[in-house]
Amino acid sequence: MKIVMRGLIAGLLLLVGIETHAADPLILLAPKKVVPGGLMVVTVQNGAGPVEGTFRGKTLHFNQAKGSFKAVAGIDLNVDPGTYPLALTVDGKSLSRDVVIAKKRYPVQKLTLPEDMVVLSPENEARTDREQRKMAAIWPFDSLRVWQGSFIDPLPGKALGTPFGVRRIINNIPKNPHSGVDITADEGDPVKAPNDGVVILVDDQFYSGNSVVLDHGQGIYTMFFHLSKIKVKYGQAVRKGDVIALVGSTGRSTGAHLHWGARVQGAKVDPLALIKLKLD
Repeated sequence: MKIVMRGLIAGLLLLVGIETHAADPLILLAPKKVVPGGLMVVTVQNGAGPVEGTFRGKTLHFNQAKGSFKAVAGIDLNVDPGTYPLALTVDGKSLSRDVVIAKKRYPVQKLTLPEDMVVLSPENEARTDREQRKMAAIWPFDSLRVWQGSFIDPLPGKALGTPFGVRRIINNIPKNPHSGVDITADEGDPVKAPNDGVVILVDDQFYSGNSVVLDHGQGIYTMFFHLSKIKVKYGQAVRKGDVIALVGSTGRSTGAHLHWGARVQGAKVDPLALIKLKLD
C-alpha cells in the first residue's frame, strides 16, 4: 500500500509541474586569504562536468579529483589588491564568484654588486633584451597536462636563502622584485624535477646563467637558474624526481645556489606555494 501511495504522489507532482532537482554546484576557494604571488585552488562539487572557467583573463584547467573538479589559479606577484570576478560554467550553467586579493607586504633587500653587472654595456643590454623576449614567449601557451600528483622540492633539506617577492635595491638602484626563491646549496648538488614535465628551454643567459625551464602542462612551468651543469636536452620528457641539473653560480650570482621559479597561467608565483598544494 505504501509503495502505491508513493507512486501516486510522484505522479501528482509531475502533473502539477513540480520537479525534484539535484543539489546545486558548490564552489569552494582556498586558501581563505588570497595574496599576490600566491595560488588559489578552485573546487567545484555536485557537478557532473564538464567544468570550465576563467580568472583575470586566464583559462582555468579543471581536473577530476575524488568526486569533484579542481583547478589551480596563479595570482601574479604584481597584481593590485582588490576584488576580481571568477567566471565558471558548470553543467552548462554560468556561475560567478568574487575573489578578494588581499595586500601583502614583501621585505626589501639591499645588495652591492660589481658595477658592470648592474649598469649594462650596450652589448649586454641588447643580449638581455633578446633573452627576456625569448623567455616571455613561453608563458602564454597552455599545453596538455603532464604533471601527476603533488609537486616536490627540487632540493630537499636545503635552507632557504632569499625568499620570494623580495623588493631588491642593487647598488642603490631599485630593481624588479625577486620572482623566485634562492635555495642555499653547494656547487654540484643535484637539482630534481619537481613533477613530470617537458624541457622547453635550455640556455645560457646573462642574468640567470645556465637555465632550464620545464613545462608541466595546463599553464604550469618551473625554472631553474645559475646551474653549473645541465643534464637534460630541449624537448626531453622528465619524470618527477629525475636529476635535471647541478647547482652552480653562473650568470649574475655571488655564490653557489639555486634560483627556483614558477609560473602558473603566466603569473609569477611563489614555488614554495606550489609544493604545498595537495594534488595527489
